[in-house]
Amino acid sequence: MYFDLENFGIKLYFFRKRLNLTQKDVSLSSGINVDTLRKIENGKVIPKQETLDLLSSVLKEDLNQVLLNYRLDHYSEFHKVKNRIERKLESGEFDTLDVEKTSLQKFLNSNINTYFLNQIKQLVLLIESVILRINDNDFSSSLLKLEDALKITTPDFSLSNYQDFVYNDMEIRILMNISLVLNKTISTEKSLELMVFCRDMAEPDEDLYQKICYNLSYTYHRLDVHEKALYYADLGINNSIQNRSLNYLNLLYFRKGIAEFLLKHSNYMDSLLKSTSFSELLGHDDLNSMLIDSCKKFYNINIPKSNI
Repeated sequence: MYFDLENFGIKLYFFRKRLNLTQKDVSLSSGINVDTLRKIENGKVIPKQETLDLLSSVLKEDLNQVLLNYRLDHYSEFHKVKNRIERKLESGEFDTLDVEKTSLQKFLNSNINTYFLNQIKQLVLLIESVILRINDNDFSSSLLKLEDALKITTPDFSLSNYQDFVYNDMEIRILMNISLVLNKTISTEKSLELMVFCRDMAEPDEDLYQKICYNLSYTYHRLDVHEKALYYADLGINNSIQNRSLNYLNLLYFRKGIAEFLLKHSNYMDSLLKSTSFSELLGHDDLNSMLIDSCKKFYNINIPKSNI
């Protein structure tokens, strides 16, 4: 389900203040980390049922029921479009993103909640920025789109003060894409700084965490720090296995295999073959061909397509 997290967070803040409790008081009584509580009150994360159960006993309210009062309409249709966008971004299918952008824009003509409206606007701008970056190599315009997207929900955002704010998953994804643009424009080091910040902000049980691990591995690869590239590839793989998520295993095993090859580890081919196997399993045929071609072109590694 999709929720108006901003107003739900305000409601939690009201419940806490009504009892004259600080965030630290609630944390000590519930066992919920202060940072997690801060994110919930700022509308930056969807709280788990167990979390709300623990908070309910402290705040004297059935918070799972309260959350249902902030459920948004049009979620089912939006969720389908969002899933298609995620799949295309994961598989490198950028040429048809305009189709999904058109589908999203139809929601803007509906009578929808402001919070929901902002999420849609941000996703539209994110798609436009990806098209500019990938299809047009227009990094400056891509960066402007991403900054505009963040300013919808964080008006005072800038690259000089980004560490001053708390972000939800959509905003972290936008920050991650800003990092990718910085990697091509300002410096790899600046990109790495922002990507590490994204890793620290992301929830470890979300797919976005694995995507960030992949990008960190790639960034360290560009810096020729292959031990770190291997570390973050392994971190993402272990996280994927722990959370039973396949979405980024092909890319993570590719980064792992290349790092192992450059570090002269003998088992690099095992990782690369796993990369192609997961690509085929996920139906990422174009991405699979690109990975195989990259191995041949840049490293003279011949990888046969797996038979699964």
